[in-house]
Amino acid sequence: MAENKITTQETEQERVERELREKVGAKMDKSALTGANIFKFLFFAIVGIICFFVNVTIGDKSGVPMVLIVNLVKGAIKAHFDVIVTVICAFIFVGYVIGKFIKKDGFFGKFFVKDGIVNGVLYLIAIVVCILCLFNVGPAAILDGNVGPEAVYLGGSCLVTCFVAGWLVNFLTEFGLLEFLGVLISPMMRRLYKLPGESAIDALSSFVAAPAVGVFITNKLYNEKVYTKKEASCIMTNFSVVSLGLFALICSNVDRPDMYGKVVLTSLICAFIMAAIVIRIWPLSKKADTYIDGTVQSPELRKPGKYTKDTLSEAFTAGVTKARDGSWRILYTCLGDVLGFTLKIVAFVVAVGTIVLWLGFNTPVFNWLGIPMIPYLNLCQVPDAAVVAPSTLIGISEVLLPSMLIAGKDITECAIFFVCVLSTVQIIFFDESANAMLASDVEWKAWELVAIFLIRTLIAIPMVSIFAHIFFPV
Repeated sequence: MAENKITTQETEQERVERELREKVGAKMDKSALTGANIFKFLFFAIVGIICFFVNVTIGDKSGVPMVLIVNLVKGAIKAHFDVIVTVICAFIFVGYVIGKFIKKDGFFGKFFVKDGIVNGVLYLIAIVVCILCLFNVGPAAILDGNVGPEAVYLGGSCLVTCFVAGWLVNFLTEFGLLEFLGVLISPMMRRLYKLPGESAIDALSSFVAAPAVGVFITNKLYNEKVYTKKEASCIMTNFSVVSLGLFALICSNVDRPDMYGKVVLTSLICAFIMAAIVIRIWPLSKKADTYIDGTVQSPELRKPGKYTKDTLSEAFTAGVTKARDGSWRILYTCLGDVLGFTLKIVAFVVAVGTIVLWLGFNTPVFNWLGIPMIPYLNLCQVPDAAVVAPSTLIGISEVLLPSMLIAGKDITECAIFFVCVLSTVQIIFFDESANAMLASDVEWKAWELVAIFLIRTLIAIPMVSIFAHIFFPV
């Protein structure tokens, strides 16, 4: 009798867990394993993998297709970035005013429903900066090529990258590849990072595209109830890694392209080690385990699974099931969401980029902020600590600034390598990734991102220093 009772209880628990997984996780329907559905899954998976992860050569250009497309579009329109970005920022600011003060129940009211007064101020700054740069009038400090025009260019660059990659990423997320990878590596991701297996694809997308793209994917999956608020927060701040293109640019800034391979390898190792630490401490540890609709994630869904002889077949079934349910229409119905997310980021990039670039090039603020870091750098045996110190914190504004700050300085190879790697593992920088996070639906507070940046920096410094001394002994 007792045995029957236990069996009944276990069956009920399994039923509840199955229903929850069907609601928020990967569905598995063996009846979906038909030739047509398998072909659909494999076709979109292959296209998505090629677009984001396979290096190809077209003419004299080499790179992954997504990057080549982005560069092609940038090359075609970058001469008009000033006009395009100005129009976008004007649209965003006017729309914000209409939605907040004129017609709150209309389209703009819904579009800007989560935007507060700080967002409005940033939108105003963005349009003012765009107008000043477009007509070349105003304070010289803003018109400086390293400040206003650079911020506008960054906004245009972000527009192209986020829109193109945000559309192409549907090949990865909507037709089964995400579910396949999620089921396949979920046991490992749950144990190491307390995250679903799908989070791995966010990191890969950031790596080949841009951090903002990783944030976009995470936000998209958060809205689709794949991630809880805590999971989305952890993924955004730990796996929105710097792209391959930025790695190359950082090494180019310090005139050490030969360091590229070592910088990339060290950055990825450190980033994945740090993620296991950062997600377990404040403030990420205090985030709610709830989905976007308020549903609380069950303890069963947080338990790490085990690899079995059926794991691969289950992953394949989950992928094909998703492909069966996926519709080609998503490739055009998604355009509105992609565009809406991208336009806000553009305005954020222009506004915040102008502020931080002006501070970085015209004031000693970051030098002052770097002073408290000198003793810690000395403790961690970082060479040229006094010169390196400002670069440890200036990365919160723009990921390229640390390398620009030490360019041409008479410091050791070890110190140069340290700065390059550190800037890539801090993750939070307000000219792109942090702006994308603030524009997401996870409802970040700016101070939370600053706190995570500082925590990541403190954890990363001794770790990166060890690798720097291994590769470039002093």
